[in-house]
Amino acid sequence: MIDNHLLERLPDFVAVNVRPRLKPLDFIQGDVVARAQAPIDRLIFPRSGLVSIVVELDGSHQIETGIVGRRGALGGAAIFGVEHHLNAAVAQASGRAWTLDIAEATELASTSPEFHRAILLQEQYLLSQARQFAACNAKHLVEQRLCSWLARLHDEVGDGELPLTQETLAKMLGVQRASVSLLASQLQEDGLISYRRGRINLLDPEGLQHRACSCYRALEDQRDDLFASKSHNKIAVDKRSADGATEGPPPN
Repeated sequence: MIDNHLLERLPDFVAVNVRPRLKPLDFIQGDVVARAQAPIDRLIFPRSGLVSIVVELDGSHQIETGIVGRRGALGGAAIFGVEHHLNAAVAQASGRAWTLDIAEATELASTSPEFHRAILLQEQYLLSQARQFAACNAKHLVEQRLCSWLARLHDEVGDGELPLTQETLAKMLGVQRASVSLLASQLQEDGLISYRRGRINLLDPEGLQHRACSCYRALEDQRDDLFASKSHNKIAVDKRSADGATEGPPPN
């Protein structure tokens, strides 16, 4: 199984052109899957787990500016001419992924407008995340931001217990650990999460969404809008084929 939503949007193309070139990657919490200023040598398509894109401050602090899970990919900027990772990417939850050599990915993108477009939309979404996170960190309450982060975590990872320490949560949100400790205890009392010995279980994702700041819904709406255009394009291509149009890739 592919287990990555971005690849699953192109089932026929992936089965024939991409799947034979994919290589497996396992990562554990704390692994640095990409280093700032390192060459981009592969696309990473998570199948499970979670990867955070982080900005390093003063050599010891990291602030999260984006997350990549089973719905996305990391490294797609290389297809559009970017040679190096601008920021580091760190595994926040252990998981598995597929990797695709960047030279092969660039070749595939040059021959398939749909693959090219899927990667472009993912890069646009990562940019939207960075902008939304910046605004969120400046204006919204820590409790709202924590609930928003946990709700996004559920969307990217799904159900199940995850190893996430309060220190990790505090680091990603850019706040004191004591603040996260108090809020996590309150969320647990309210039945939204269970938290014990550095492991968290998201019991009520809808409740977390309700308590989250507006950034959660804003990002989900942006993602839906971006990828809805992809779906509409596919419908148009299918209609041309049904009407007897000449076979070939759809126009840009």
